[in-house]
Amino acid sequence: MFLTQTTHKVCCLLRILLVCLLFWCVGEHNPAVSQQAQIAIVLPTATSGVSEGDVQYARSVAKRFSRMLSMIGFTADILEDPSLSKDQLKSLKLIVLPLNPVVSTQTTRLLKNFVAGGGKLFVTYSLADTVAPLLGLRQTDWRKAESPGQFASIALRAPEIPDMPTSIRQASWNITVATPTTPQTKVIGYWHNTAGESTRLPALFAGKSGVFFSHIFLPDDILTKTRMLAALLGHLVPEFRGSLTKQAIETMTTVGHTDGLEALATFVRKSGVSSAADALETGKRLMEKAHAAYNSQAYTAAITTARASREAFSGAYFLSQRSLETEGRAVWNHSGLGAYPGDWERSAKELAAAGVNMILPNMAWAGVAHYASKILPHSKTFTQYGDQLSQCVAAARPYGLEVHVWKITWNLEGAPKEFIEKMRKERRTQVSGTGKPLNWLCPSHPKNVQLELESILEIAMNYDIDGIHLDYIRYPGSHACYCEACRKRFTLATRQQIDEWPKAVLPETGVYSDQYIQWRSQQITRLVRLLHKRLREATPNIKLSAAVFGGYPACVTSIGQDWIAWAKAGYVDFVCPMNYTEDANYFTGLLANQLALMPKGVAIYPGIGATATNSLLTPDGVVAQIYLARNLGASGWTIFDYSLDISETVLPALRAGVGKRKAAPPY
Repeated sequence: MFLTQTTHKVCCLLRILLVCLLFWCVGEHNPAVSQQAQIAIVLPTATSGVSEGDVQYARSVAKRFSRMLSMIGFTADILEDPSLSKDQLKSLKLIVLPLNPVVSTQTTRLLKNFVAGGGKLFVTYSLADTVAPLLGLRQTDWRKAESPGQFASIALRAPEIPDMPTSIRQASWNITVATPTTPQTKVIGYWHNTAGESTRLPALFAGKSGVFFSHIFLPDDILTKTRMLAALLGHLVPEFRGSLTKQAIETMTTVGHTDGLEALATFVRKSGVSSAADALETGKRLMEKAHAAYNSQAYTAAITTARASREAFSGAYFLSQRSLETEGRAVWNHSGLGAYPGDWERSAKELAAAGVNMILPNMAWAGVAHYASKILPHSKTFTQYGDQLSQCVAAARPYGLEVHVWKITWNLEGAPKEFIEKMRKERRTQVSGTGKPLNWLCPSHPKNVQLELESILEIAMNYDIDGIHLDYIRYPGSHACYCEACRKRFTLATRQQIDEWPKAVLPETGVYSDQYIQWRSQQITRLVRLLHKRLREATPNIKLSAAVFGGYPACVTSIGQDWIAWAKAGYVDFVCPMNYTEDANYFTGLLANQLALMPKGVAIYPGIGATATNSLLTPDGVVAQIYLARNLGASGWTIFDYSLDISETVLPALRAGVGKRKAAPPY
């Protein structure tokens, strides 16, 4: 009995030791686990003297930076200033300051000690006075872009940094200007405009203590940008190179919707495309070379070859896609200028070559227009480049591109200050639940409804377009609108006596919150209904569509957008749910729900967020979502946002397979 108990205890002890060993091995060899305590992102807070708006924006910037780190195999702890402590910094090798205009005294002291001990900083956009000296820098200016495309790309020159790209694209709108104060800090990148000309303004600095980037990291050109990030991290902290290379090796075969090399090979084989099979074999040969280089610790060669292998596998994936002749293949264009300001002809030609058959150019907001409007103020874009709508239509027609004018409703962004002041003086703008004025037109105000109707009918009556595409056809959120005019109209419509306003109608807590949610939805639906009626009367063949929130019915409650009701009533011809995500399962879940709710006769072209806020969707990810949308039965797809970045990354992927034959219009 004693021997049996002893043997049992020994066995238990051995099992415990084996489990501990297993966890140690997993932590030792998993880049995400091993690096978890080596990188931290320090966020500003209101208590450190930063405005609440900047705090929220910093969180958004940090989220994107964190996800870029995850793409190259790292995770980062999220810490807050001024609650940073000495113990939190013990195991760190790198600290990221994503948007920190002010750094507390306590954190400044900790950062000084951190850098003195060999730690590195990665700072973007905001160069606090207390941080600049740690990087050997001094801020000299802040510049806003004087014209579209002034800050379009960055030419990089850093031969001492292995695997550093020679340039990256980034369409920035303002930058922080700085100058080195020590010989150790060098400018390794300069801003260039869309014509490829240097602005002579520094974009990227590298020194002994870290790196400074003069703007935030945007989601355009994400593959090259993450390559630059990986090169900088490997340069700052050489021990990171092994983990960076391992991540590149492990992600070689994660392409599109396929799960690994075997699934990709099956997909390619089923396509029967010989060029795809050739690309697959090239990828395999490069994959073997990458593994060999990694095993011999030739990390620079391994990571370069692994990237080339993934590019070959992606090429095989693109070439294996089918081209469907009858689907709607659309792109949004947020700038209203196409990808090349002043040259809609070039944009139309390359879109058609990629199989796109619909362009949705943003030509007007609630208070500004890029065309020769007699109703809305003219934009700076109109002043500089002329009537963008007439230029777009003229360029699109020879290439068979449909033009559906993207009209933003209610939102006064970009409107002249005097126009906004006029609207506010007339009490036509929205008010939040806390009484804060908002730069949005109130949808319940009859004059605002009339303004939207007239500005849209002006477009339809004066330009040879195929459709009107509504955006921001909603409230900004559940926090609006609670103006006095809304109070009067709501009480009149519902015959309710409201003594406590807006408390009685606020979401969740208000006595009349459900009725107010319904009433808000009716205000938005009214404009859609009226537009449908008036457009049919004026131009019977014109199509009416809308960009809508993907989560239904939650969007009815949050923003008053009941787009399924619009579809069932026949007010819209198609909708583009903004299903912006990198998660293929989430994308298909959203779309499956939308298709199940949508009545027959109304098409869905799901929105794919190639360059949406915080999106890190790669070209193969875009093509994967097109593939998945087709399989679910969608009538087409819409890509956000047609720009130079999409032109150089996504369009070649479409041209290889998805749009390799000229597509017919969807109607």
